[in-house]
This record gives sequence, C-alpha cells and structure tokens, in this order.
Amino acid sequence: MKLSGILVVACLTSCATIAAWLAPAEASAALVGMTAPLVAGVATILLVERTTRTDMRRLTGRMTLAFVAKMLFYPAYVVVALIGLQLDPVAFLISFTLYFVTLHLTEALYFKSLFARASSTNAVG
Repeated sequence: MKLSGILVVACLTSCATIAAWLAPAEASAALVGMTAPLVAGVATILLVERTTRTDMRRLTGRMTLAFVAKMLFYPAYVVVALIGLQLDPVAFLISFTLYFVTLHLTEALYFKSLFARASSTNAVG
C-alpha cells in the first residue's frame, strides 16, 4: 500500500479510536481537526511523487505553489471550523495541531528518502 493510503487509514483509525475512548462528545471536532492536515498532506505527497517521477526540475516550483496554497487554506479552514461550524475550540485545535505536526514530519522523512532514491537513480542512469 502506498504511503498516502497508509496515512488515510492510520489517521482515520487513530482519530476514531481516540474520539471513541477518550472524548466521545468531541468526536466531530477531532475529526474536523484531522481532516485538513490529512487532505493537504496526501495531496502534497501525491504531487511530489508524480513530479519526482515525471520532471524533477519542476519540483521546487510546485512545492512553492503548494506551500502558498496551504498558507491560504489552513487559516480559512480554521476560521470556518471554529466560527462557521462552532466546534469546540480545544478539541479541534488539539486534533488539528497533533495531525498537522505528525503528518508534516512524516512528509519530511518520506521526501528525504524519496529524493535520495531519485538522486541515486539519476546519478546512475
């Protein structure tokens, strides 16, 4: 299974487990807090994998655009969740922060190995 699929399963399972056992009343806030980092993380992974396979020269530009998109997306998402959906701010922000940090660390480690493989393939080929 690809990393993106593993991340979706792991995040959904962990969020459901935590929400069911620790804070059933805050399950929706935890789920919404997890969703944005998961969607953005999987989209970034798929973008980088595809770009690495097709044209490494475009990687920096595409990652820069993805970064700018995330800078606009995340604040808007938080405002909609907290003001528009009126979710519990503590449960939402704890979930959002934990998944945001964990998924970004996972991305960084994965990209390090992906780029190392791509560099060694390009050096040999």
